[in-house]
Amino acid sequence: MQKEIRVDNTEVKKESKISGKTKFWGIVIIIVLIVLAVWIFVVPRVKANIAKRRAAEIMTAVENLKQEVDDYWKEHDGGGGFVMSEALAAAGIKKGVQEKWQFVVAWKPTDIYTKEMMDKLNDLSDGKYVFVAPYKMIMAVATDKNPLKTGVKLWYDAKTNDYHGFGVNNKVEPDWSEIFTDPK
Repeated sequence: MQKEIRVDNTEVKKESKISGKTKFWGIVIIIVLIVLAVWIFVVPRVKANIAKRRAAEIMTAVENLKQEVDDYWKEHDGGGGFVMSEALAAAGIKKGVQEKWQFVVAWKPTDIYTKEMMDKLNDLSDGKYVFVAPYKMIMAVATDKNPLKTGVKLWYDAKTNDYHGFGVNNKVEPDWSEIFTDPK
């Protein structure tokens, strides 16, 4: 009877070796499928969430800077003496945000537009082209320290009271012709 047991033990060992290899490859395939599923379904959502947080952060910074510029303009009856670094500090924009974004302010309200236009029209003696445009824009441009591509922009256009660019819409540049027209 002992001989029969040995034969059976040998056959059982062969079957367990084969099933061990099958189990190993089965586990490998399951792990690969799980990683692939995470890559397909989770990673894009995480990236979108990160982009949304970055957009909210810079939009809040531009909104705070807009309020600071507007307050400064009203307080000082113009933009004379405006210092960007002081405005950023007064607006409560964190140093980390300031390192990732460069801020630009172009603020020329309608009352100045009207005065400049009237002054230029009063001084016309010949058929010169006169261009004076009102504009209020605050722009943030991504620096090389930003995880976004350098040069990515978000801007506030006071003419339409809208934000454009990163995190808002697919515009990559403002309509520069509103400020710099071609006087043909």
